[in-house]
Amino acid sequence: MNNIIQLTDKDYISKGLHRKCYHHPDDANKCIKVNYNHGAEEETNREVAYYKHLIKRNISWNVLARYYGPVMTNYGEGQVFELIRDYDGNTSTSLEKYLADQQLTEQYYVALVVSLKQLKASLLEDRLITMTIKSKNILFQHLTPEQNRLIIIDNIGNSTFIPVANYVRFFATAKIARTWQRFLKSLIRENQHNSLISRLVNEVNQ
Repeated sequence: MNNIIQLTDKDYISKGLHRKCYHHPDDANKCIKVNYNHGAEEETNREVAYYKHLIKRNISWNVLARYYGPVMTNYGEGQVFELIRDYDGNTSTSLEKYLADQQLTEQYYVALVVSLKQLKASLLEDRLITMTIKSKNILFQHLTPEQNRLIIIDNIGNSTFIPVANYVRFFATAKIARTWQRFLKSLIRENQHNSLISRLVNEVNQ
């Protein structure tokens, strides 16, 4: 981390509860997350430790943005992640926006059902533990005009004092299943204006 990366307002993408996200000025396919408030360091350290655990396990990365390590920026230490883009080069849009807009939900209904089922299958296959699953932290990526997938970009890891689920498949499966059902219930609760969501969730559960 010898070279300091200069981030500016033009690189800014968005911010979460603890971190701001910027385009990597030297790599169009990466982004940098930088802490900006109290409590951010603990959150970042937990997530980075879990990413290192996943790297050692050599997971598929089918539904999770890759982690590339730390860098130093003019805003302090940052963490470099894969920036998820569609086939046309545009940054992928959150699942939240596809479910909030009934026209978009209808247009991509089948693809959303398939992608959600694939997301759950990959979470179980790779034993990916998440703090919570939120539609705002998932991007709906268009790989081609016909091929899509969902990618989780935040809230990864296990806050349990002794994270048994990180190492034992039985406990991981149970934890993922609980988190997944809470996620599906939240989709219905947060999108009550969208008459398609309950049917979509029912199909995902089949």
